Order: sequence, then C-alpha cells, then structure tokens
Amino acid sequence: MSLSGLRAEDDAGSLAFRARGGDRHAERELCTRLAPAVRAFARRRLRGRAAVEDFAQDVMLLFVEALREGRIEDPSRAGGFALGICRNLARDRARTRDRRRDAIERLFEAPEPVMPWEPVLFERARLEDCVSQLTQRARGVLRHSFGDDSPDAEIASALAITEANVRVIRHRSLAALRECVEGTLSWERAR
Repeated sequence: MSLSGLRAEDDAGSLAFRARGGDRHAERELCTRLAPAVRAFARRRLRGRAAVEDFAQDVMLLFVEALREGRIEDPSRAGGFALGICRNLARDRARTRDRRRDAIERLFEAPEPVMPWEPVLFERARLEDCVSQLTQRARGVLRHSFGDDSPDAEIASALAITEANVRVIRHRSLAALRECVEGTLSWERAR
C-alpha cells in the first residue's frame, strides 16, 4: 500500500468512489489510468500530438469536474463516463468546426466573375459615385432610413436633428441622387 492509501489492485470504481469523497490521490490515480484510453480515442480522430494532448486535457478537466460535482452516479462506470465525455466533446468540436467552415464559406464565398462592362457593375459605380457626393449627414439619414429601416424619431435622435429635418434631408437627398444617377458621372465631367 502506498502513502496515499491506494493499492495497485484498486479498480476504477473504488477510485472514483474515493475521489468523489474528496480523495485527491484517488482522483489523480484515476486520471492517470484513464488518460491512455482518452489519448487513444483522440489519436484515432485527430492529427498531431498537440491536438491529441489538448483534447485529452479537456476531457480530463471535464471528467474531474463531473467527479467533484458528484455527477457520476455510478462510480463503477467511471471509465464509461470518461468515454462518453470523449464522444460528446468530439461531436461538439466537429459540429463547431462544421459551423465555422459553413460560416466562412458563406461570408467569403467567391462572387461570380463580373465583366467591367456589365450594366450592373456600371450602375453600382454610378450610384456609389453619387452617394459619395452627398453630405455625411445626408448619407447617415439614408443609411438609417433604408439600410437599418429605422423610424424617423430614432434617426433624429441618433443624428441630433428634428424629425421634420430628417424628412427634408431624406427628400432632398433622394432628389439629388436621382438627378446624379440620371446625369453624367463626376469622373466623366472631369475629362
């Protein structure tokens, strides 16, 4: 028998029972015995020693936390509980990885190639040029009105102007945009 009172023949169930009672030596021994199985689980699914060790550490932390909180109802099944943590953690990480990959694909999806002479691109350039000629306040009113779909009272509060002023600025800005879009571009006038 060692100094901690552990015997080599103690099974995982008795170690888990003692660890649940607060015996840190039994907890350490139980983790030492379960670690090879956890690492083997991780090696079958992950590449690289660092990834395996990170996974094993996360599993053991969750296992010890569950052990200390008494969530392992049957101490004789501590090994199965640790394996369940492995499966759940692997599934959660795969789900997170898939969600992240899908989000990146959606956000950075390559746009369809657009030829510079296409009308859509030309109209967009024309509109951007016209919007750039508006004042900052006018752009703010239009952005809040059409981009954020904010009510006039909210726009007025955000820009520190009256609601009537919001309506006037929006009306005049739309008229200016219409005139600009139907006219020549500023860079065409600069030639």
